[in-house]
Amino acid sequence: MLGFSLSKLLVLILIIAAIWYGFKWVGKLDKARKARLRESGSGSGSGEGDSRDLAECPACGTYVTVGLDECPEGRGDCPMLRS
Repeated sequence: MLGFSLSKLLVLILIIAAIWYGFKWVGKLDKARKARLRESGSGSGSGEGDSRDLAECPACGTYVTVGLDECPEGRGDCPMLRS
């Protein structure tokens, strides 16, 4: 018929348990990694707290962050520079 035996059921249970605990372990590692990133305050560039507003420069049309220290186009009279 279906061929169910005690050894096959035990192996299936062991495989399911290994997968279950594997996901729990990976979840703990991910949580610890996120906590370390949050404590250090630095992300890889695409973190949750690394969003910035962009605005189009009226002089050159380039999208830049507001309050630049220097113009990406090298202009000294850039209207987007900090005052």
